[in-house]
Amino acid sequence: MSRKIPTDGLSYWAVSSLKQLACPPCPVGVMQDYYDRQVFKGAVDSTQLSFVGTIGFTFCGLMGPIGQIITSYVGPRWVMLVGTILMTAGLILASFSKAVWHLYITQSVIHGMGAALMYIVSMSISPQWFRKRRGFAMGVMVSGSGVGGLILPFIMNALNESLGGAWCYRILGIITFVISSLATVLLREKPKTQICPKSTVQMRNIVDFSVCKDFKFIIWCIAGNLSMMAYFIPAFYLPSHATKLGLSPSQGSVLVAMFSAVNVIGRVLSGYLGDHLGAVNVDIIFLALCGMSSLFIWTFAASYEALMMFILTYGLLSGAVFSLLAPITATITGLERYPSGISLYLFFLTAARLGPSLAGAIQTATNKHSYFAQQIFTGLAFVLSAIVTVYLKFNLKRRPLAKV
Repeated sequence: MSRKIPTDGLSYWAVSSLKQLACPPCPVGVMQDYYDRQVFKGAVDSTQLSFVGTIGFTFCGLMGPIGQIITSYVGPRWVMLVGTILMTAGLILASFSKAVWHLYITQSVIHGMGAALMYIVSMSISPQWFRKRRGFAMGVMVSGSGVGGLILPFIMNALNESLGGAWCYRILGIITFVISSLATVLLREKPKTQICPKSTVQMRNIVDFSVCKDFKFIIWCIAGNLSMMAYFIPAFYLPSHATKLGLSPSQGSVLVAMFSAVNVIGRVLSGYLGDHLGAVNVDIIFLALCGMSSLFIWTFAASYEALMMFILTYGLLSGAVFSLLAPITATITGLERYPSGISLYLFFLTAARLGPSLAGAIQTATNKHSYFAQQIFTGLAFVLSAIVTVYLKFNLKRRPLAKV
């Protein structure tokens, strides 16, 4: 990218932030805690409830190649329109849920598919507008979801307590429809990102599976799986952890909101540092420190202040997971194969999004009143991800201090 951002790139940059705001990791921890306390009254264990969010997140991976194929045939604007309709319908229908499996179908599957389509379009096209400052650009773009995550917990908690969970879902559906529709209308696609004329589109021209033969790409997928398994665990369980410590639901919402707030800073900061120090180098540092924060702060947290210290540290450092995802993938695959690389990378991360449910299952099998399983799981997964990323760095460049 030149020193001056192209007008088209700036337009898409703004639209991408709107899309991220429209489909943040909807603060499922807030709704999980509400349903646990008010609807199911403890009759449903945390593992079953956590699946509501994790099933939805898996679609960001499952829909990777599918979303790329559909986009090649009908174009990104139509894909975003379908995503908008599915996201809105999923939230509205979730408002009528009376059992956990109702939430699985509505919030998890319908909303999850729509959010995945929106996410895939932004992650596939946005990085191709930028070269020298790709990390910073992606950091700003994905920070939109952090902004949404900052605002929504307060709105959702107030709506839950005043109007109930059903109206909370309906109002979220309306907000989603308005913001996503605006993003769809404003979208401008960069012409040369089109693979080929729609009449001559062939499968081999859409998804280049040769990236799977690249050993460096496989290492990157392993590192990504480890960090993604742990990333959402604190956001899922901190509201419940807070109430178990005797804190109020509003304090739990503040913790999630603060996570989103500092995560915005972390995403932009890690992207900026990645452009100057190397995206892989910065990723290693942030992943390792993120794991340490869970092992040495969250594990010993027994008060609101300690939980706040943890979530501020964790939120800032974990921002690298999403902001550096695209730049590192582009470094490994090159821009020509990047759309295939990012869609396949997201696909291979599908199982990792079940991390919160896996941590919840461990908690249920050991001590359902303790969050030690989530704390250790999160810390070890991030530390292992950092170690694997170090191995990736030396496969890209042998020199320890090389900018990668």
